[in-house]
Amino acid sequence: MANVHAESEPPRQADEQRHAGDRNAGTATTAKNTDILFHVSLLYNLALQHDERRPWWSRVEPLLLLGALPLREKQHLHQLTQKEGVCAVVTMNQPSELLPNLFATPVSPEEWRDANVAQCFGATDDFSPPTIDTIRRCVAFIHTHVDMNGVTTYVHCKAGRGRSTVVVIAFLMQHRHMSLEDAIAFVKTKRPHVSLHPKQMRILRSFAEDLSTEQG
Repeated sequence: MANVHAESEPPRQADEQRHAGDRNAGTATTAKNTDILFHVSLLYNLALQHDERRPWWSRVEPLLLLGALPLREKQHLHQLTQKEGVCAVVTMNQPSELLPNLFATPVSPEEWRDANVAQCFGATDDFSPPTIDTIRRCVAFIHTHVDMNGVTTYVHCKAGRGRSTVVVIAFLMQHRHMSLEDAIAFVKTKRPHVSLHPKQMRILRSFAEDLSTEQG
């Protein structure tokens, strides 16, 4: 039975509700721009993968894969489950990113569920860092499935460069006892095009400091 974890959105504050009408135009513009950026970025990923310049996913450890958003048209679900042996998946995308878009149809949570793949959701905006709580929850999920259950786990965002990389690096720090610098360098040997936003680096430093404090 697939395990599904979801992170709820924070409640809207009363003052935000009072001024929502004043911000509607700006919010709509932001949503539109974000949508455009998502499609441009996804098309770029598709082009690079078509030219075989970038693999859709990379094997970081024997049971741990890091990569991009799985797509129905590319038969990624079949490849990941039947050829790579994936039995668990960590999805760092926002729900809107999992909907059909102009260029492709992402593998849906329902399709993963029907394939008996355990799921963990760490919904995070693109180019943004996951929260510490989200990182901890996703790392615990990976540890359970990789180290305790011995099954292959796939960690992905849109391109497999930022959000998902944060989680994999955090896992390596906590459960492989690597320093932040060593974990980043190690992941880059497996997936050279990973790229962390400054905000994502800051959250990883905070995570590393928390680990250091906890470990004495």
